[in-house]
Amino acid sequence: MQASPEKHRVGLVTDVGRIDDGTFNQYAYAGLMRAVQEHDLEVKVVETVASTHYESNVQKLIDEGCAIIVTIGSTKGAAVERMAMRDPAIRFILVDYEPLPESRNVTGLVFAEDQAAFLAGALAGLVTQKDKIGFVGGMDVPPVRKFHRGFEHGLAYTNRRAELVHAYTESFTDLAAGQEAAEELLAQGVDIVFAAAGKSGGSALQAAAQQGAWVIGVDQDAWATVFEKGAAAGADRLLTSAVKRVDQAVYWAVGQAVSGKLEGGVHVFSLANDGVGLAPYHLADPAVSSEARGKILEVTETLRTGKVRTRVGTQGEALVEGFLPRLMAWNWQSVMIPFLAIVTALIIGAVFIAAFDPQVWAAFGTSFFAGLARAWQSIVQAYAALFEGAFGNPARIASGLRIYFDSGDTVLLMRAIRPLTESLRIATPYVFAGLAVALGFRCGLFNIGAEGQYFIGGLASVFVGYSLKGLPWFIHLPLSLGAGMLGGALWAAIAGYLKAKTGAHEVINTIMLNYIAYRLADYLLNVGGPMARPGDQRPISPEIEPSAYLPQFFPADPSNRLNVGLILALLAVVVVYWLLFKTTLGFEIRAVGANPRAARTAGINVSRNFVLAMALSGALAGMTGAHDILGVLHYMPNAFSAGYGFDSIALALLGKSHPVGVLLAALLFGFLRAGAQRMQAPPASVPIDIISVMQALIIIFVAAPELIRLIYQLRAPKETAETVFTRGWGNV
Repeated sequence: MQASPEKHRVGLVTDVGRIDDGTFNQYAYAGLMRAVQEHDLEVKVVETVASTHYESNVQKLIDEGCAIIVTIGSTKGAAVERMAMRDPAIRFILVDYEPLPESRNVTGLVFAEDQAAFLAGALAGLVTQKDKIGFVGGMDVPPVRKFHRGFEHGLAYTNRRAELVHAYTESFTDLAAGQEAAEELLAQGVDIVFAAAGKSGGSALQAAAQQGAWVIGVDQDAWATVFEKGAAAGADRLLTSAVKRVDQAVYWAVGQAVSGKLEGGVHVFSLANDGVGLAPYHLADPAVSSEARGKILEVTETLRTGKVRTRVGTQGEALVEGFLPRLMAWNWQSVMIPFLAIVTALIIGAVFIAAFDPQVWAAFGTSFFAGLARAWQSIVQAYAALFEGAFGNPARIASGLRIYFDSGDTVLLMRAIRPLTESLRIATPYVFAGLAVALGFRCGLFNIGAEGQYFIGGLASVFVGYSLKGLPWFIHLPLSLGAGMLGGALWAAIAGYLKAKTGAHEVINTIMLNYIAYRLADYLLNVGGPMARPGDQRPISPEIEPSAYLPQFFPADPSNRLNVGLILALLAVVVVYWLLFKTTLGFEIRAVGANPRAARTAGINVSRNFVLAMALSGALAGMTGAHDILGVLHYMPNAFSAGYGFDSIALALLGKSHPVGVLLAALLFGFLRAGAQRMQAPPASVPIDIISVMQALIIIFVAAPELIRLIYQLRAPKETAETVFTRGWGNV
């Protein structure tokens, strides 16, 4: 039986090794014992013999009632973080690990290894005689990567001629591997070796030093650890060490935890707070010139103040500088897939445009080349009309601007930019609807009922819009918007509740709720119905009060219907992104979507998240209907459907269920839909259905990227991730 945590009991689980092994284990223990003596704490220490014992050792301290548990090592941090979710009353302190923001009872103590390594690299660049330096790394984990990249950039800072070569031992404890790595580097002609590989690195330093190379230690002062305070052979070849004050960090964190002041998240120890630095030169002191000493002091101060940066990221990745390097380092394949999907859809669409143009076939009857010429003309006319219908005619926009600046007359300018504003107006409800389905996807729910939620949101917003009279706009408009969101949220929450309590599949429930919403609208809006407009033979609602209108951007031009809903849509993108990726609730939603069983094991209320995610999804879909009522129509017709609820599924897929991706997909669909209206007019006279075909092709190519890779011979990424969209009946 697990004991309740005792306030004054603190525990330590070492990484593989003992508390006197000269590694982080020893220095973390030293910092812990300093805090124990100062605060009169009871201490429990468990030494890890094998990595497979690590989690059981942590559980042992939990069972013994430790209120504060210190663990060491980045490789097991994720496992400890999962255990911490089940014991929120216990404060976990993890050395060398960055916990998620949602882990409120976990504090990561991380170090600016890149700064210490940058200083070591700068010193190596000043001391080397051969301009060839060696680096020995252990396993490929963030701290080692930060040491590697920081050392590389520091070396280049003081000596651009110097070359850095490296060897990895793939272990922190294999002494033979460390010795082999050192010999491999020495065979390549290096005269300085820097090692960040635990005991393996210590073995490499000893081997290199005994063969006459200068060596630089890591983490702690290698003079005391590797070279036994000068007693071990090769101590005279130790230049310095890139040290991390783990003892000071653990002492500080335990003291803060005891006093109740320790916050979750990441605490970074850097040059600014003396958390990292270089050890003394010891016996190598005469070999370091006064110029080199002065340069290192200068580099230290510039790093401390931020005037010079190591150009190393939080995971040890090299950060590039300047526009061109950033452009070259970008993950272009992730951008190329949707771009090529759009291009391919346009190409296939062009084939359809030419194939179904009677004039093209008539021209082919004359001659083959005449047919090709007419096909090209037909395609150019169609796509020119598509572009002009989506963005406007550039010449007319320029002319309108010239007239506006000359005379102040805006009539021609408003006409010229109307296609662009109409594209944005059409894209606005797409943003809300796409976010609605994407949020459901993130929780593993397939909300196919956005169309019904759109109806209910419209009914609720129009009722508040026309039934409340005499209110100022700053009260009436928010009430109408809120009613639309609340209506959609409650309608979607029904499906979420049934999913959570009975396992009933949300796809079936939301489809049925769509039909109920349609028939409910029929009943309410039909002539003589409760919400029908009095004295009107059309099945429409009364017109809403002007105080409930969404303000127009161009009120002087009634035909220009772009309104404040666009700003609300952009705000919704920001809010949904913040919710999903910056809050505990968003973390729980994504965790449930990834694996509900694992989420439940970690203490997350899966049922609550199903209901909540569907409600939030429905609120966004309801906002879609509210936008169309309050910003465009100002009343609700019985035939209210615009297809947004079903197009939203495509938007969420195209946008990869990411808020920014949904925004871009919504803009694309808005431009295509607005441009299609111009395409079907003469001289292009292309059926508007071609746009639907193109939209479908884009979705197919994005949803099946292997087709694009096959067509354009793109290399598949090494790792792929699959998004869980929906599950079977009862699988929650």
